Amino acid sequence: MRKTLRRILVAATGAAVIASGAAITATSPAIAATSVGTITLTDAFVPPSGSDKIPFKFTLNDPPFVGVKAPKVAAVFYKEGESTSGSGNTATVNAIADLAANASPPASVEVTGSVPISSSDKPTTDSGKWKLKVTVTADGGTSAAATGDVDFAVAKATRVTGASVDPNPVQLKSGKEIDVYAAFKLERGGAAGDEKITDVRLESKDDDDYYSLTTGLESDDSYHDSASMDYDTSAGAWQLKVTITRGSKTYAFVKGFEVRKGSSGKAKSKVTLTASPTKVKKGKSVKLYGKVYRGYTSWSAWSKKILKLYFKKKGTSSWKFVGYIGSNSSGKYSKTVKPKYDGYWRVLADGTSKTNKSASPYKFVDVK
Repeated sequence: MRKTLRRILVAATGAAVIASGAAITATSPAIAATSVGTITLTDAFVPPSGSDKIPFKFTLNDPPFVGVKAPKVAAVFYKEGESTSGSGNTATVNAIADLAANASPPASVEVTGSVPISSSDKPTTDSGKWKLKVTVTADGGTSAAATGDVDFAVAKATRVTGASVDPNPVQLKSGKEIDVYAAFKLERGGAAGDEKITDVRLESKDDDDYYSLTTGLESDDSYHDSASMDYDTSAGAWQLKVTITRGSKTYAFVKGFEVRKGSSGKAKSKVTLTASPTKVKKGKSVKLYGKVYRGYTSWSAWSKKILKLYFKKKGTSSWKFVGYIGSNSSGKYSKTVKPKYDGYWRVLADGTSKTNKSASPYKFVDVK
């Protein structure tokens, strides 16, 4: 065999060729090792009550597929003060999908999971240190193809303490308004700004009657505001409800109180309101519609009732009268408007000598 031919065979087949008693061996390309990318966790804080999850994710590079079988990923975590040499606590990991027939393994896959946490997991410091460990094994394998770990801080829970409503019970009187004061203290779990109060209201637990309050805190994170309740306010069980967002989570804190009143000899009334659509381009129409009711012990349609429509522009505090709407014989009403600004809509039914007044809930319309 000529020398030139031997070179061609080596290049084409990668086989060892014997020449003058020496072995010539082709070099195979290097295979990249499986590795665990940076592990990231979100919403790593204790919930104010009950149980929750701390999501995590990472990229698994060069995952060790065996044929079409996906690798297995397991995760354990250690709470603050626990020895990391132990077996740890089991975390949830979402399984990697097997490959379709004849598909090539991907260069990388994203792995997601979560760490369980409950309100009883109280950090002993402002940011308790926990550890998460992940282990990757090939299908049927007995040794780890890759491992990874990360230390992460778990912040304290957000809490509302010292919530109160004064007076309690609220005793309504015909022809008079009663000032009802709400107060509480926000205990932050993280740095200032991590929590945001998105809504504070006094609301009936029996129907849709409520009073919206401001959402601002004082410099020491205490809260004080009030609402004036008139005799048309629904009697029964009420609550102070504080809604707070933190990260991607939303929590509601409540404090119950009671509203009482004697008989005024008048029928009650109620107005419902729906806005459709609630998001609209400027110049396009929105339909406002609902039904008005009256009654002593049960509701019936308040037919041929003249209602008042009001609008409050977002960011302002005053309501502006827009116009009148009449209900039909079934108590139903509707009106089409073309809003120019983001804002709130509300419909009022004035009282009469035989029926108390009432107002619908607010409806927000977003104008693009």
